[in-house]
Amino acid sequence: MSRPQVLLVEDDESLMAPLVALLNMSGFAVSTYSCGEFFLSDWPLLARTDAAQCILMDVHLNGVNGLEVQKTLRRMNCQTPIVFMSGQLDALNVNAAWREGAKAFLFKPFKSIELLQILEDVFATAPLAPQTAADKTDPNLLVQLERLTPRQREVLKWVANGQSNVAISSEMHITARTVKMHRAGIMQRLGLGHVADLVRFYERVKHLLDTPEQPPSAPRSAEPQRDWALFP
Repeated sequence: MSRPQVLLVEDDESLMAPLVALLNMSGFAVSTYSCGEFFLSDWPLLARTDAAQCILMDVHLNGVNGLEVQKTLRRMNCQTPIVFMSGQLDALNVNAAWREGAKAFLFKPFKSIELLQILEDVFATAPLAPQTAADKTDPNLLVQLERLTPRQREVLKWVANGQSNVAISSEMHITARTVKMHRAGIMQRLGLGHVADLVRFYERVKHLLDTPEQPPSAPRSAEPQRDWALFP
């Protein structure tokens, strides 16, 4: 039986080597690409393999970025699971990735055990389909949603769509500090650890909310960059 294959798309050479070493040591076959264009040009050949595959891809690639690669693949009816990596905390990118069917989103720095656990889950459930209607009607979602106050549900909508605390406070006519308190309360009541988890939750429950799916556009402040190392 062929080894499960990880298709690694990463333009940071300092990350490529340790990632390849980790994946090989963990029993995966690895094919590497330094840019989205090279990967897409090879995809017709890669798609012919009988091996289980997962695409591990950085969001902020030079040239064609990871989200654009994802959209191109979906237009080609590609069902191969995609796991994204990013060094930026950007809810808009996370939201866009989930909409196109991403399996997971890793924020740098991440531990090797986090990546390996995600890959284990991916290959255990492959091939992965985009979110299904059955998933959207999960009764547990109603239980989780009922833990939030109406105000928190409104803040949830804005946060998941990438708005900053200042932008949300302007639209809701409350202080930025109050928005921050609501955000913390949402994360605590839902047992979420990261904005990526919040975005994913919102994508699953937005059809249950009485508010519009997309809020009107508002200015948003850029999220801070983070210094990181792959295996802290």
